[in-house]
Amino acid sequence: MAPRLNILFTLMTKHLFRCLLVLLVVTFVSNMSFVLAQKKYYIDSQNGNDSNDGRSKDTPWKSHTMISKVHLTPGDTVFFKRGSQFVGPVEITESGTEYSPIVLTSYGKGELPRFTNPNDTDMNGNCIRISGSWIVVEGLCFHDTPPTKNPDRLTSIFKMGAICILPGANHNIIRNNVFIRCTKAIQSTGEYTLITNNYLEGPNHPMWYEEGARGGWGPIGIHLGIGNQEVSYNVIKNYLTTKSPYGSDGGAIELDDGRFHKDNFYIHHNYTEGNAGFIESSWKYDYNPCVQEVHNLRVAFNVNVDGQDWLYMWAPCHDCYFDNNTVIRIYDFTSPLNDVAYLDFGGIHFRNNLIIYSADDAYQGPGASGVITENNWYLNINDWSENHWDPYQAGSGDPGLVDLENGDYHLKSDSPLRGKGVNLSEYYSVDYEGNPLPKNGAWDVGALQFSNPSTGMIENLKLYQNYPNPFNPGATVKFTIISFVIPETNNVTMTVYDLMGQKIRTLLKSKVHPGDHFVRWDGRDDDGNAVPSGIYFYTL
Repeated sequence: MAPRLNILFTLMTKHLFRCLLVLLVVTFVSNMSFVLAQKKYYIDSQNGNDSNDGRSKDTPWKSHTMISKVHLTPGDTVFFKRGSQFVGPVEITESGTEYSPIVLTSYGKGELPRFTNPNDTDMNGNCIRISGSWIVVEGLCFHDTPPTKNPDRLTSIFKMGAICILPGANHNIIRNNVFIRCTKAIQSTGEYTLITNNYLEGPNHPMWYEEGARGGWGPIGIHLGIGNQEVSYNVIKNYLTTKSPYGSDGGAIELDDGRFHKDNFYIHHNYTEGNAGFIESSWKYDYNPCVQEVHNLRVAFNVNVDGQDWLYMWAPCHDCYFDNNTVIRIYDFTSPLNDVAYLDFGGIHFRNNLIIYSADDAYQGPGASGVITENNWYLNINDWSENHWDPYQAGSGDPGLVDLENGDYHLKSDSPLRGKGVNLSEYYSVDYEGNPLPKNGAWDVGALQFSNPSTGMIENLKLYQNYPNPFNPGATVKFTIISFVIPETNNVTMTVYDLMGQKIRTLLKSKVHPGDHFVRWDGRDDDGNAVPSGIYFYTL
């Protein structure tokens, strides 16, 4: 019997995918330096043989652990065959250089190569552990890494992660990867790390557990153990558990490890949904907390639709700015907690943010009275007429979004958020959609700046989630249906992409008249070939 396809669609709006395409251009340019690669190694779990030399597609190894038997040098590339599956950890101890990194990537057609490690006592459940520098990991899939029974931070918690970057492993890049149900997707305690354009979807269990107990610590998407790191253009979803002594726990991004400084973070252009918070910084319950004070943190142009909280900033913060974020804190996602920005210390700057909340206030905790605010917009979803106490606000009440209820956070043409933000062009050049930001004049509030229909954006255009989803093409269900509404006659293109940003199928390219429309997709590419099981995006 042929295996059934399991095609999971994630509806990705134009603004998010535009960011993905921009990143792929950057990736292509940077990859030009790889032409000087000294050696190439190929690994195919289905058709390889460890007695081969692994030096060509015709003579691949079978086991990913064969990497450990060779000495990687700057410029080397390790290719994992798509459709392969690997179990257990491997450590990369060698280092590349700035212009000749060591690259771990994929080749061939089909599903991304899949890595897992079900044993938390075998290298802490890591799939890939990095102790070298100038390493690039791209185009791989990690799944179902386990929780642990060992709650010790130094020997366990700070070493967990499907990808784990150890202290001293610097200048590494983690990009264009997929993480599914990994208890912790990425642990990075290496400086000058770039974590970009990854898709992370979490589990709903604790990070560590004891028999008969409710566990402790929820799952974490990205754990940053030291400063000088950048996290950008990622999608992080569903890192939340209610099996926690705190009621709920987990989160998209955590700054935590008191052994190392927390200076210089740039977290921008990410989309998060269903997590137990977007960012948390630890403090008093850590090792040597005096080094946990956070300096020079910039969090900008993110769209956050999370449960439990938006921020838990337990640590003192200096020169920390949250700018032009769109924060939707009105869904609990099963969490019994309901905070927005919970601050133990004052002095944090909030500028140009759109904050929509269901709690009593947008700021909680002992540091709430010490926030430094400028041109934020507030909406209490329970009382649209409420005027927030912030004396420096851009305004309160209805923000004039296209469709708040259905998740379209673009601004209408008459939105009161337009022109109400301070100009921050000294620090930022593009909004969440990748639109250039004006160098002069007022900005709009939030991550999504208004786009005039004359620039190609169609106002009130609606694109809906496909059905059925997941989609299993077969004898009974042959198509998935994608519906959309267009308010005016226009040229319309609908395209399906995979997680690497590669075009799979153009479903529609024609002039369309106003009204409701739908297209069908049969799970095949432009050449008529059936696509493999996986996650796909479509844009209009």
